[in-house]
Amino acid sequence: MKSVCLILFLLPFYLFADAANVVVAEVKQQKLQRTLSLTGSISAAQHAEVSSLTDGVVTTILAETGDIVTAQTVLLGLDAALINAELKSLEAALERAQVERNNALRLVNEAKSLSKQKLFAQTELAERNTRLKLAEASLLEARANITYQQELLNRHQLRAPFSGVIAKRTVDLGEWVTRGQTVFELVSEATLWLDLQVPQEYFQLVKVGSAVNFNVAGDTSLVHQAKVLAKLPVVDQASRTFLLRLVVATDSGLRVGASATAQLPLVDALQSVVIPNDAVLRHPDGGFSVFVVDNGKAKRQHIKVGSRLNGYIEVTSGLQVGEQVVVEGNELLQADQLLNIVPRL
Repeated sequence: MKSVCLILFLLPFYLFADAANVVVAEVKQQKLQRTLSLTGSISAAQHAEVSSLTDGVVTTILAETGDIVTAQTVLLGLDAALINAELKSLEAALERAQVERNNALRLVNEAKSLSKQKLFAQTELAERNTRLKLAEASLLEARANITYQQELLNRHQLRAPFSGVIAKRTVDLGEWVTRGQTVFELVSEATLWLDLQVPQEYFQLVKVGSAVNFNVAGDTSLVHQAKVLAKLPVVDQASRTFLLRLVVATDSGLRVGASATAQLPLVDALQSVVIPNDAVLRHPDGGFSVFVVDNGKAKRQHIKVGSRLNGYIEVTSGLQVGEQVVVEGNELLQADQLLNIVPRL
């Protein structure tokens, strides 16, 4: 009888010795901000292939690849000898027209003075007025010719349309260029864009003005900031995506053409079932499971997971709110193993 009592007295201690010490957490429901991970590229708001405005032979090159230039800086000059010669001829014609106009005006003024004294015929006064108008018209024409020729001369100097860096030079000294031919590639890094192609089903879930975090290839540890500038309400028929343009924060130090991965926030934040990340066990086949407390024992439960945020992971199926999952001590647990729940240290 004493032996039976001793066995019954020691039985709970044997059971307790086989129990695993674990820390548990309750399955909760909370609002998660869904994000969409997308890859795009950095582009410049101002990116131009600068073209020649006229035909001619390159006589001077004042900018090289990599140079930083300001707006209206002269980048290249074309041979302008004939233009300059023509300009001098037109300047002489302008001077003659000015002299003829002044002389015609003097004759008209003389005729008006004599006409008041009735010493001059009205027909002659009218004739002199006509010659004055012709002289003034010739003067206007001469000035217009000068303006036109000066514009032609200006077009023999190619200027930067905006401030930026020379990305490419495509001509050399002595080369003949034609009007419209690209001679420089100019990129401004003052304003940078991040362009993303977003699946069409997310069009209504993206808000203009939203802040977006992103990182670039080669330096994923550094997080950059951008803001949704515009979304193009036209879907590409081939890819079923629409263009989303983000403006990158100034002084980001990024380079045009860099690949970037953005975490795009969506506006439909939903109540989701969540558990701590530490509760989730990943299987070699890519699946996930957790250990649930079931009558003091460990019960393995396979789950499907969604978004991760601030140490929590969304569970899309497999768990109910209020259940308890093991978050510490679950690595070596076996199914149906007894559990001894202890507080988190």
